[in-house]
Amino acid sequence: MNRVGVSTLLQLTSRAVRTHASSVRSIMKYHEPEYLKYLQPPLPVHEGFINVQLKGYDFTVLENNARKVAKIASMLGIRVSECWATPLESMAISTYKPQSTTVVDTFKLNVYERNIQVSELPGVMAPIFLEAIQLSLAEGVRLSVHRHLPEHEEIRYVPDLELEELQRQLDEMVNPPTSKHVKKPF
Repeated sequence: MNRVGVSTLLQLTSRAVRTHASSVRSIMKYHEPEYLKYLQPPLPVHEGFINVQLKGYDFTVLENNARKVAKIASMLGIRVSECWATPLESMAISTYKPQSTTVVDTFKLNVYERNIQVSELPGVMAPIFLEAIQLSLAEGVRLSVHRHLPEHEEIRYVPDLELEELQRQLDEMVNPPTSKHVKKPF
């Protein structure tokens, strides 16, 4: 067969395949019973909130990764309820001379934390979501996924020491401390 014959044959077969595929699609579209939609089992959905916690030493890298996690969630149709930062943790790290207790250097490390809270996570999308997050993480960023607990809500806020001191003074004025030597009446 020559070149013209081969191209003509390919055009005819591709046209026939397209026609057959479109006719099958149109037949399937009209002959599918309505009740089949209702027979599908419901997808399991995790009730409540799930926190995706990111920790790292570099603030800008961590912020970028938190944005990526929120974007991946929105692309997969997962609802992001809230995003927040917690106060940083400071650590002092010391290096020692070999075989001695003499300090060579002391470093101050700051650990930053970002939390992304998702709700109504479908059970089918959870493994895809977690794998996509793990693949997009930068070096030095740690990932933790857990249920939202009341302790996570308390960690978010920095305590106001001045307000706590004023509250303590007010409590002392309202309820003065009793002396240990005074007898209490029955």
